[in-house]
Amino acid sequence: MKPVSGLTLAGLLAGGVIILFLTGPESAGGQMMGDGGTKGMRGMMQRMMPGALPPGIDPKLLPDPQSKGARLLQRYCAQCHNLPGPGMHTAEEWPAAVTRMRQRMAMHQRMMGGLVVPSAAEVGTLTGYLQKHALKPMDSKQRALLGTPDGRAFRATCSQCHALPDPALHAPQEWPAIVARMQNNMAVMGKPVPDGPTLEKIIGFLGRYGRTSP
Repeated sequence: MKPVSGLTLAGLLAGGVIILFLTGPESAGGQMMGDGGTKGMRGMMQRMMPGALPPGIDPKLLPDPQSKGARLLQRYCAQCHNLPGPGMHTAEEWPAAVTRMRQRMAMHQRMMGGLVVPSAAEVGTLTGYLQKHALKPMDSKQRALLGTPDGRAFRATCSQCHALPDPALHAPQEWPAIVARMQNNMAVMGKPVPDGPTLEKIIGFLGRYGRTSP
């Protein structure tokens, strides 16, 4: 896990627990129980880590939004932070991420209440959904493409937040809007935002090797 201002995310979460015990739930982030619980927790987390939590995804943009996995993602994973998209991690990374988040939810639930913790069966369904729609990274053969100027711009910029995605995930005409959304995410998270010429290189690289068939 990457450090945030010299502290790990786990340390900051633990710090949030201490803050709640010392100041009470209302001063730490709003009412933690009942209907306002998740909003209060999200508010506290955003204040504690303003540059560490990425913007959430619109639930309507989730893959297979009516599936059980998508519903579980919305129910459990938006309790403490904005709704994450499956593309935040690769299929290999998601099991550990889900386990880590469940452990933190259980800790908060035991110490403060107000959070709902998924069952083992729900964790399995949720993990399967996230892995099915996870970020597909570039394979080893594609890495040779990163030696070009456009490839170097893509690698330096997009590796700041996640694994390098396979350009074939999207058609060339889809990439500009996706890059614009990622640019906004970087600004919110305090990451260096690429300038215009660099963005053109990134979009050009992704478009050149983007998906060519439906």
